[in-house]
Amino acid sequence: MTITKALLVSFLIGLIIFCERLFPFAVFSKRKPGKLIHIFERYIPPVVMIGLLIYSLRDIRFTSLSLWLPQISAITFTIVTYIWKKNSLLSIFGGTIVYMIMIRLGL
Repeated sequence: MTITKALLVSFLIGLIIFCERLFPFAVFSKRKPGKLIHIFERYIPPVVMIGLLIYSLRDIRFTSLSLWLPQISAITFTIVTYIWKKNSLLSIFGGTIVYMIMIRLGL
């Protein structure tokens, strides 16, 4: 790919992303969002989180303690920390740290 084509492709991708970001502001600046948007706003985040949870547990094996203990411990830590502190960043990073420590220790 020549430098001209690479620059053109980069410009077009940037323009598309800019238009995608501008779209909601252009559409909803003059009128109130509909009920469907409020439904999406309320239910999509939990559905995405459940999907990620299922995805992260899809390959779990209960044949050995070291195969499932890090995942279950990290998920438990994340849930308990979120319920306790109501801080998403703290709970996500804390769960990640617990998982990384446990797999490095071979637990």
